[in-house]
Amino acid sequence: MSDVLPPADLVDEAVLAVPGVDSLYSAAPLVTAVITTALDALTSRPPSASTVLVEEMSGLSIAVKIGVGEGYAATEVCRQVHDAITVHLRGYPECEIAKIAVTVARIG
Repeated sequence: MSDVLPPADLVDEAVLAVPGVDSLYSAAPLVTAVITTALDALTSRPPSASTVLVEEMSGLSIAVKIGVGEGYAATEVCRQVHDAITVHLRGYPECEIAKIAVTVARIG
């Protein structure tokens, strides 16, 4: 396992570059997302990344929650998001991927 996780905001960029992804939502649990958003606003820091990266004993777990644009098949967009994350993380050979979870929060 790595001592350094890849920057989540760069994973966000890779996900948003996938055709059909028109929005990215926080994949963190609701309470965590609310607290983080409030802290971001109070401290005037840039918004936190939406992607959640968790290092586990078996490797890196990545969770993203997307909105799929009208005219795109959600299943295909999810596959492309998975592939985009996999390709992006190849730049971090010290990170072994345990799982990638792509959730569709909205279609159309």
